[in-house]
Amino acid sequence: MDDEEEIELDVEDETDDGLEEETLPSRTYLVKNGRIQSMTDGREAMIQAIDKILRTERFVFPIYTEDYGNDFNELLGKEFDYAEVEVERMLEEAMYADDRVTDVRVDDVQKMNSTTLMVSGTVETIFGTVPIESEVTLSESTDVD
Repeated sequence: MDDEEEIELDVEDETDDGLEEETLPSRTYLVKNGRIQSMTDGREAMIQAIDKILRTERFVFPIYTEDYGNDFNELLGKEFDYAEVEVERMLEEAMYADDRVTDVRVDDVQKMNSTTLMVSGTVETIFGTVPIESEVTLSESTDVD
């Protein structure tokens, strides 16, 4: 073998507990308006994955691992000031569970009414920057001021 010839090894990262980390595949179905349109990959698939994380409650659906989804439902019944701080932490935790996410930035948390927060920011991924916006409900009530 030549000295100039390089050997590329397929080495996976190991976590602190000795288990190998697996990068989630980005190839997936492209879903629009609740219907599968085709297949997609890369940034478009990442946008869809982020949207799904924002819409999925953790620990509810047995098909997902306990790391997948968000804990926003834990904010039900909480005061606005507490929820404003916790929603940022919860969002970061939900996004960082996907190993394609490299950074999460919450730019704004606004009180929309007495029962709803609007969270906006950006998620940096290996496919580029994805803007996010999510409504978080603090009450099961339908009363709005």
